[in-house]
Amino acid sequence: MIDDVFVTSLNSGTDCVQVYDIATGAQLKSYRGYPAAPSTLALVGTSCQLVCGQRNKSLLQAWNINRHDTLQMRLIVPGKVNALAVSPRAPYYCVVAISEKIYVYKMSCGGVSGVGDRHYQSVTHLTFTPCGNYFASGGADGFVYVWSLAAFNDALHKTHPPHISPHYTLGQHSDKVTGIMITSGGMKGTLVSCSLDHTARVYDLATGRQVYSLITPSPLTAVTTNTLGSQVLLGSSSGRINVVNLLPPPTPGDILVGDAGSSCHEKAVTHIAVTASGNRVVTGSDDGEVKVWTVTSTSLGTNDTITTPHLAIQRTIHTARGTITNLCVLRMEREVVDDVDLDIREIIRPLSQDYTSSPLNASVTVHTKPRTSSALNITPQYTSVGGVGKHNTKGARNSNEDLLSQICQLQTANSQLCKFAIKHILKDDVND
Repeated sequence: MIDDVFVTSLNSGTDCVQVYDIATGAQLKSYRGYPAAPSTLALVGTSCQLVCGQRNKSLLQAWNINRHDTLQMRLIVPGKVNALAVSPRAPYYCVVAISEKIYVYKMSCGGVSGVGDRHYQSVTHLTFTPCGNYFASGGADGFVYVWSLAAFNDALHKTHPPHISPHYTLGQHSDKVTGIMITSGGMKGTLVSCSLDHTARVYDLATGRQVYSLITPSPLTAVTTNTLGSQVLLGSSSGRINVVNLLPPPTPGDILVGDAGSSCHEKAVTHIAVTASGNRVVTGSDDGEVKVWTVTSTSLGTNDTITTPHLAIQRTIHTARGTITNLCVLRMEREVVDDVDLDIREIIRPLSQDYTSSPLNASVTVHTKPRTSSALNITPQYTSVGGVGKHNTKGARNSNEDLLSQICQLQTANSQLCKFAIKHILKDDVND
């Protein structure tokens, strides 16, 4: 297993996505396509497919993880994509932010599960909880919401679906939300949001309440945490990164963060990611560089046991290709990226263009196995009504005896048909 970093940037030519080995800095692969929209790159399935939004277009583009070229599939959405996220567990859902609305698609069929429209300005970030049952959204209006997929699915099967409300309204920054991170604890962990208002807010997802407000000298442009959520990494518009320790837990409330962080980039830090082991940090910036760092600790004094984390540069793995628009770190087998003959399970399907009609009105096609009439082993024993059949007894067409006899014959045939169906259905289930 190796840690791979997937990078998209502006002015990257025909190669939309580049993949690098964090340990060595070597480029492993590239994916051909159109420039990717910011905050839209996501992995679909377990090392199966990639998807992202096209910049300034109402389209998504997707790749099999081991193929250089895009899938021959038009993934059309209602408008230009601001943000995108895919649930980490099956059944896979894709949430797409277009202006202030959030569209939820079920990827196995491409159908629209619902639309959330609580934000009143453009949505800037989307991220799922590790369980995949909830996702968070942040917008230019400063609001941070947590949504439940169950609410969308419940409304999906109602004739008159109600307005979908968020599971939590966590709070409102006084400026645009620039980053959201959910720790590995999911709905029992914490969510950290950062904003251009110089603050990062830490929320307890079990209660929906704010625990800390981290106040910095510069506007914040990126945020992440380590696996445990014990360290928060804050990227600023000045190019510096501050590492804040939350263990041992400080007193809830405001925490002042100084400007003594590591100077990492010449321009604003747009992305921060931490490897699963927690010993490496990958950063991307508006200066077009992607760098790998290690976390070190230095003592505050000779007799002081409290340490301040710092970042030490390891290498620069990507440079001079325009502003970094997407960056994510994935841990996978090397063969998954290299082996073009690897059998990849395709999950993505063409997206539905019907955003208004109820799915209760949709037609359903049921595929059945063909059966020969001889297999039923039913002997025709009917007598037609009205003098049309050959077996009709003259002079007793309307007699009660003939009608009762026909009913009994129909009941017998229906019973035989039911037994036949049950027998073969159970047989098919056992064989499957």
